[in-house]
Parts: sequence; C-alpha cells; structure tokens
Amino acid sequence: MSDRSPLTLGAYTLAAILALFELAVLWQALNPNVSADYRAYYIDRTTTCLPQPVTGEYALGTELDFRSEGDETRELRPCGWTGPAGDGTHSVGETSRLRFAVDANGPLTLMLELTGVTLPGPAQQRVLISANGQDIGEIAVTPDKTERFAISIPANALDDDGFVDIKLDYPDAISPGKRVSNTYWRSVKLTAASLSPA
Repeated sequence: MSDRSPLTLGAYTLAAILALFELAVLWQALNPNVSADYRAYYIDRTTTCLPQPVTGEYALGTELDFRSEGDETRELRPCGWTGPAGDGTHSVGETSRLRFAVDANGPLTLMLELTGVTLPGPAQQRVLISANGQDIGEIAVTPDKTERFAISIPANALDDDGFVDIKLDYPDAISPGKRVSNTYWRSVKLTAASLSPA
C-alpha cells in the first residue's frame, strides 16, 4: 500500500465514491419515495386513474350537464375521463373520479346520469361507487340507454377536508381494440351529476 502513488489512491477513492453514488441511486430506484397515487398508477399499476389537482368548486344541489354544450366541469374531474362530447363525458380506463368541494356534515345523495358504451362486450356495465374511500353502492348501466341513479352517501363517509371524492370502478370495462392498454378501456358516458343533501 505504501508504494502506491497519491494519484492511484485518488483514483481508488473516486471509484469508491462513484460506486456508493450508484448504489444510492439504485436504492432510490428500487424504493422510490412517491405519493400513493403515483405508486398505484406508475409502479404497482393497480389503477388506471392518476388524479390531477382540481378545485372541485361546486354549489351543493346544482345539477351539472357533462355534455360538450353543457357546464364547465373540468375542475370536478381529476382523472378517468375524456373531454366532454355531445353524448356525455366518456370514462377512460378502469376507474374514474369526481371531486366536489362541499361544506356538508350530514348525509348526501349523489345523482349520476349514465349511459353504457356500445362497444362489443357485456350486456351491462357494473359500476362500483365509493365516497372518500368508503363503498356506497353498485349500479348496472345498459349500453346505449341513459339512466339516472341516486346513491346515498352516509354522513360517516364525509371527511373534514371539505371534499367529497367519488370513485367509479368499472370491473367490466371494454378494450376498444386489440393491444390497447387498460388505461384506454371504455365503460360509461356521464351526462349529468349532482350532489345534494339527503
């Protein structure tokens, strides 16, 4: 060791520092410190819906039109929807979300007006609905038939953060073509929605 030059020792030291840096990067890659939503969408692939920040601005009891000529609903749709069209706002993926900023502490009623997509698939589309992470119901939507559904949201499903986050899961979502990622599967079209005191 004593006969090695300072230049050689410096090279070994630099190689050791680079190796430690690469190990640290590898550790971060294998154990990323990311949000639960990011992990579910990009890493675990347990959801097709990566929520984007929205205000959720909403007047309790207002019925909104989700068609292209209807109300501006962008700030209520964090993920899982295409832009509004003439026949409604189409779901995309296996999950969609709606976010309502409301000041309520009692039970609520969620109204959804939905139409099933007409792609070849099951006779009905099941939609599993939850509010702030609590299951509140399951409905069945028929292709090319527009129906209104009223779903009760119990008071204990409301959070103190001032938001009601609605999640719609589509276990029967349909792939629109061969080799199409599940982030583009289709299920329903939303034409109207409201959240009202029960």
